[in-house]
Parts: sequence; structure tokens; C-alpha cells
Amino acid sequence: MYNASELRIAKQLQDIVEAELSKLGLLCRVFSRAKSEHSINDKIARSPGKYTNPGKKIQDAFGLRVALYFLDDQQIAIETLKKVFTYDEASSTIDKPSGEIFSATRCNLIFKLPEELSASSSIIRGNDLIDDTFELQIRTVLSEGWHEVDHDLRYKCKEDWESHSDLDRALNGIYASLETADWSMLKLLEDLAYRHYKASEWTQMLRAKFRLRSNGVLSGNICSLLNEELEIGKKLYRTDRRTLMQELAKRKISLPINPDNIVYLCNFLFINSEKINKITPLPILDALNEQ
Repeated sequence: MYNASELRIAKQLQDIVEAELSKLGLLCRVFSRAKSEHSINDKIARSPGKYTNPGKKIQDAFGLRVALYFLDDQQIAIETLKKVFTYDEASSTIDKPSGEIFSATRCNLIFKLPEELSASSSIIRGNDLIDDTFELQIRTVLSEGWHEVDHDLRYKCKEDWESHSDLDRALNGIYASLETADWSMLKLLEDLAYRHYKASEWTQMLRAKFRLRSNGVLSGNICSLLNEELEIGKKLYRTDRRTLMQELAKRKISLPINPDNIVYLCNFLFINSEKINKITPLPILDALNEQ
């Protein structure tokens, strides 16, 4: 049985996470769930004595999953969410890939529930084996389906695989293919950005280069300037995306993510072209200079 208040808490957490990642323009999908009373009781029954008070409690009564479009956005998403919620590092799991043994890597983060949400949870108040925390898993869109199959058909029934190590390995191999596809996607978009740069197709270059959720096209005056000042276009193309994202997260710059503003941001942070400054709207200059 699902409690409406618990589902509401899960949805509120989802809304917070979506809002924070949207501010950065990250391409992703966010999902949420609250465990039912039956699911919680089943989890306790499967491992008698594992959960105690005081001691280890269930920390994933509320769960969120962030499915990123791109593998290299994982770290920026982690750092952003650590600034929003209280992070429980000791209870979290962030696997580091091994160069010798291949296996799926987990990014399962545990955060404290905001006090107002914890206080409104009837399931936390009614069961002293449930912690006032939630779990947030970060995956890529390509690996999302694999993780669901792995969780439901291997993790929950490990005995089904005990005499079938070849198939167990083959399932990991499918994940390896998906991870390779994640990296191949990044390389493909890098190549696309370069082709657009060489053709002076500035809107298209920005879209493929920065891979952000942005709408619209570059204003005509910016395109004209980039066509006249190719060195500025080169510096824009060479701007490091990861550094830009880190600066956006660190400074909490509150600007809509669109092609024009990406140019203004890159100029303010890295390029420092007076010609771009002259065509930057004053409200945007003021917002940037306040940081």
C-alpha cells in the first residue's frame, strides 16, 4: 500500500533535483519513488537482523534516479546536489572503474531528507528502522535499461545465476558495450561541433559543443561578429565545457540557458572580448558582474 504523503515527498524531492540540474542546462531525466509498506516489510524480512535501532537503518525508503544524457556530466551533477542536500558520504557508493576487471559501476548517493519533508513522513514516524534519508542514483540514459534488468533479474535473485557464470559475464559485457556507446556519443558530438565550427555555423557548433538544454538560435549581431572576428569564434570553440559547467555551478549564475547567453558567459569567464562586451545587454552584464 502506498501512502499519499510519501509519494508527495518523493515528488517534492524530484522537483528540487530537476530544478537544480535545469539551472545548469544539463540534459537529463529525473524519476522518483517511495517504497510501499509491503516493500519495506519485505526488505526487512529478507535480511533478518540486518536493520536495527540503534544501528543500520533502511536509507532508501525514498529514492530518486537521475538519468544523464552524457557520462561526463556525472561529477558536475554530484557536486551540484551536494550543495543542495546534506551528503552522507559514509553510506554512499561511488565505484571507480577498474582497468583489469570489468563490472558495472554504481553511483548511489545517500542524502538527509530536508527537515520539513522528514517531519511530514508518516512512514518514518511509524517505523524506527527507517532512516530520515533518501537514495539518489545517477546513471546514463543508455545504461538505464540495463540497470533495471540487472536489479530485478540478477540482484534480487542471485541464486538463479550461480551455475551460469558465462551468462553472468555476458550480462556484464552488455553493460561494457553501453559504456563504450556512451563515450562514442561524446566523440561523435565533438566531431559534429568541429565540423560546424569549420563551416562557421555558430548556433549548431554551440549546440553540439556544450550539449545543454537550450532553445533558439544565436542573434544576428553575434553571428555577424563571429563571422568577422574568427579568432573569437576559435576561442569560443576551444572553451572547455567542463570548466564552464563548474563555473556555472560554483557561481550560481542565474541566467536562462540559450545560445546568446552561452556566448556572453564564455566571454565573461574566459574570452574577455571587448567587442562582445559592447553587444552584451546591460542586465546580463550586471548579473555577471554581481558574481
